[in-house]
This record gives sequence, structure tokens and C-alpha cells, in this order.
Amino acid sequence: MSTKWSVILGVLAICLLPAAVLAQESGEACPSSLESAGFADLDNLSAESISAIDCVAFYGITRGTSPTTFSPGEQLTRSQMARFLVRTVEAMGITLSSFPSAPFEDIGGLNSDGRRSVARLYELGITQGRQANLFDPTGLVDRWQMALFLSRTLSAAGLEEPTAAEPPPYQDLEGMSQEVVNAIGRLAGWGVEWPGVEEVFDPNRPVNREEMALLLAAALEAGGARPLKMHLELSAETSMHNEGIVATVTVTRGDGTPYRGKLVDVFVAWRGQEPDGTCRLDVDATINGVDSGTSVDCIIDKADPRTNFEGQVKVSITHRPRAETDRVFAWTGDLGQEFQVYYPHQAWADIKWVDSPERLEIEGPLEEDYGDAAEIYVELIGSQRLGKRLVLMIIRDGVVVHLDSRTTPRTGRVNFRYFGPKDPSDKNDDPMVETIRAFWDKNENSIYDGPAELSDETTITWDD
Repeated sequence: MSTKWSVILGVLAICLLPAAVLAQESGEACPSSLESAGFADLDNLSAESISAIDCVAFYGITRGTSPTTFSPGEQLTRSQMARFLVRTVEAMGITLSSFPSAPFEDIGGLNSDGRRSVARLYELGITQGRQANLFDPTGLVDRWQMALFLSRTLSAAGLEEPTAAEPPPYQDLEGMSQEVVNAIGRLAGWGVEWPGVEEVFDPNRPVNREEMALLLAAALEAGGARPLKMHLELSAETSMHNEGIVATVTVTRGDGTPYRGKLVDVFVAWRGQEPDGTCRLDVDATINGVDSGTSVDCIIDKADPRTNFEGQVKVSITHRPRAETDRVFAWTGDLGQEFQVYYPHQAWADIKWVDSPERLEIEGPLEEDYGDAAEIYVELIGSQRLGKRLVLMIIRDGVVVHLDSRTTPRTGRVNFRYFGPKDPSDKNDDPMVETIRAFWDKNENSIYDGPAELSDETTITWDD
């Protein structure tokens, strides 16, 4: 970047950002601390290009052409450009319409995300299409077109006109409309310069994916986008359905300090997302005892939990009796924003729920004569009953007077023999009632540790 444009950018970064952007954290949109996107086809690119690609991947603007490839030399189509620009606007904190519409008749072959992106560009005034009712989604994007699209995108994001912008110095803009010339100058005034361009702009050359990444990284900086990091940790990766899992979400700023007061939505998904990228809730899961998501499912709303002084949110997750693997998502965004799989500020982890017994039952209540031996039958109901340690407690007047344990066979049913109290006298004595408590001793500590250890109670009455 030339010194002249660097000075302009330094001034505009202070003077021209809208209030909503100034409220965000300070720093850079694409700091060097961002993790690599992991694309394996970037070896021949400059460090600047690789950094820009990692940046747009971090913000969810692109996911690459495959999990391991970015295809930097591949030319950009208009439908791809629509997706990238819409995600760039969202990364700047601009909330877009959930149900946009556009008059184009040739976008029916795109998936729902592609159609929605084109319609959002239309509603923002970024595109009017090739001609009436036609967008040309497979057409390539020339440099002069990209200048218009990108300039309109930053204007739609709220950036004011750069007062220090100068006419572009390129020698080959004759024949271009004044709107194109102004757009190129406006972008330069915002600090968005064309990669590798000095004297010749080459306006009719199609834009490739590497150039797109460089341009959008500069646009993110101009628009005040700032990264934050999310980390999701589960108390266990495998759990029986009747055991609770604690999910701890940590949100930090780009410099690693806690991000306090940030709204975080957590939900449990089953088998990925819907085809349009929105969430698919697992109806068998509950979070904090309510449903499979916090507050309004998959939407950032005021009832979602906020991060504490450590930048953390903690939720408890349980599951109905069903063996399956679910994915827990934690994400953040603007108030009213609906989850999309490509959003950058999210984290996920998998939980494997395994079969386990569902309940424990004691046959009772029982009635026995003083001094007799009582046969007490205890059974685990459900699956995976073999080899579980069951503990029997006899409680009299609040004191444990007998303690015993057994290991379950495949049937899950065991019997305990308990010799009752002696007859107090030869007379007709009053009955004595004792409490029988049995529980599945998961921790094998002979102590009842709460509802996670299945239990049951009944009584045994001793009489003459």
C-alpha cells in the first residue's frame, strides 16, 4: 500500500466509521494471530494473500472449494460473489432481512443460501441484475463490476464518503462510466486497493478467488469488523442419557482477553444442519432443563445467557433414553440474528449418548414378622443392566442400620436377604417401620450421590 493511501486510511479509520462500528473492540480485522484455514493449495501465494484467505475463512465468508483447497486462481462467478459480499456485510455487524425477495427469474437453480444472498444484494441496492429480471448467476465478475459491487457494499454497511478520495491514477479507464471511476476512487479512499495494480487497472479482467480474498480482507478492515474467538468444552464426550453434561463456552477478544456480556446461543443439533444452513434441533436433548436450545432456538435474543467476567457461559445438557451422537453448537451474533452454518463466531463439539438403565425398582412395601429373614428384590429396568453395583440401605429413625451391595446379572435383578429386628417382647408389640432404599452406585463409593444414581424407596413393616 502506498504511503499516500496509508495516511488516508489512518484518518478514515477514525473519522468515517459509523457509530455501530466504533462500538466494537479495537484491533485489526485480520490480525496475524488468526489460525490457518488449513488449505493445502496456497504454497505459491504471497504471505499477504495467504493471510487474507485465512481471514475471510475465519469470518465464514468462504469455506473453500473443498475442506483442503481454496482454488485461488479460479475465477469468481456472480452467485459466489453474492454470497461473499453478503457474508462480509454480516461480519461488519449489519443485520439483514431474513426473507428477502428479488425479481430475478434465473436464480432458481441456486440453493436456498445462494438465492437468499442474491435477493439480499438486490434489497441493499448492490445489484440490479444484468438486465430486467435476470441476474446471470454463472457469469464471471470483471474488475470494473467488482469495484461497483464492493463500493456499494461498503456504502450499504454504513461507511461515509471518504472526503480525501482522489481520482484513480490508472491509465486504462477510458470508456468506463463515471460511476465505475468513482467507485474505484472511493474504495481507495476507504483503504481498499486492488492487488498488484499500479498504472494499469485492466477493468475487463475477471476477478479470481485470491483477488477476492485480498479485497474482502481490506473491506473488513475498512468496515470495522473485529474477530473474537469461541471455545466450547464439554465435561464428558460420552455420557449415559440420565447423566448431565456441562458445556462451558468461553468467548475472548482477538487479544485473548475475556469478552464480557456477550449474548451466546447454545443448541443441540441432530445430524448436522438443514439444507439451507439453519439449525436442526435434537428434540431428545434438553438444555438447562428446558429444550434443545437456550431461549428462542437458534436465534440471538435478549433471553440468551451472557458471558460472565471470565467471558464464559455454562449450560447443562441431558438427553432422553436413546443411543445417538449429537453435536452441541455455541455461537454469537447480533440481536435477532438466526444461526447459519457459515457464521464465523461459533464452536461445536460432539456428544455420544449411550444406552443405560432407565429406572430402579424395589418390590414392596413388605410386611414381615419380627426376627424373620426378608427377601428384598431390586431390579434395574432398561438396557445395559449387566455388571451394575446396587446398594441396599435399611434406615430406622433416620439412621442406616444395614448396608449391603450386589452386582447385577444380565436380567438386572438381584435379591438381598435382611434379618429383621428381634421381637421386643412376648407381648403384642407395636409395629416397627423401616425404610428400604436401593440405588445404582455408579461411583462405587456406597454413597447415594443424587438423581444421577437411579434409586427407589419402599418400606418394610415388622410386627408380631
